[in-house]
Amino acid sequence: MKNPNTLKWGDLKTGIFFVIGLGLAAYLGLVVGKNSSLFKSAITIQMMAQNVGSLKENNFVSVSGKKIGTVSKMEFINRNDSLFILVQMRLEEEFAPIITNDSKARIISLGILGDKYVDITTGSGKPVEEGDFITLDESETGLDNLTKTAGEAVGQINTLLDKINNGKGPLAKLLGSEEMAGDLEKTLNNLQTASAELTSFSRELKSGKGLLPKLINDKQLASETRETIVNIKQAAARTDSLVQKLNSNEGTIGQLHSNPALYSNINKSVESLDSLIVDLKENPKRYVRFSLF
Repeated sequence: MKNPNTLKWGDLKTGIFFVIGLGLAAYLGLVVGKNSSLFKSAITIQMMAQNVGSLKENNFVSVSGKKIGTVSKMEFINRNDSLFILVQMRLEEEFAPIITNDSKARIISLGILGDKYVDITTGSGKPVEEGDFITLDESETGLDNLTKTAGEAVGQINTLLDKINNGKGPLAKLLGSEEMAGDLEKTLNNLQTASAELTSFSRELKSGKGLLPKLINDKQLASETRETIVNIKQAAARTDSLVQKLNSNEGTIGQLHSNPALYSNINKSVESLDSLIVDLKENPKRYVRFSLF
């Protein structure tokens, strides 16, 4: 009769497989849970943040979108009476030389509503070493930036609606004043009419109807028109010069225009000459005598 306490080979195999299974489960938990491999060399770098924006441990770290490590640990610390979060990042050693001590990190959303991850922009300094700090660029990105922008837009819309409701601004007056709305409608109608007239005028120009298209397209007519305009300008200039002389008492005509005494004397002389001619016709013997010897 066999001893019931004797260890059976089947039980031993079951125990061995159980232990191996536990080991595999632990390994998979570490690899999958930490999003990293236990057999790869790595270094740890750090950064300080006042707000990590829902960043979690085990989220990945990237450079230009390529994963180079994971967020290994986050904890609260006090510095200068202010509360900060210390973020530790475990980087695969083969990518560590890419990160320099003047690199900057940003916490970015994976899509609009996706998980957060750390994206690092490389610099030109020395490669980081174990425990070094890099700077966090805390400008809003992703959903945070979208939420802030949307909030500002909603605030502006509310301000505009308040002004409209209170009758402030031209839009409120337009909505509340039938007279202003009518004026605006008339203005739009006038603009449409002007646009139609301008279109018609443009068509006439293209079709060559009227004087203006001929002036534009007929070089000879345009040249003659220019010469006519020049002649008119010259005639106007001469007329202006004559008028200036009349007004300045220069010449006989100017004197007659501006000197009444001269005009009166000439008029009297003409009258005397006319009387003399009349008397000469009536009494020629008084002025003309014929003598043969």
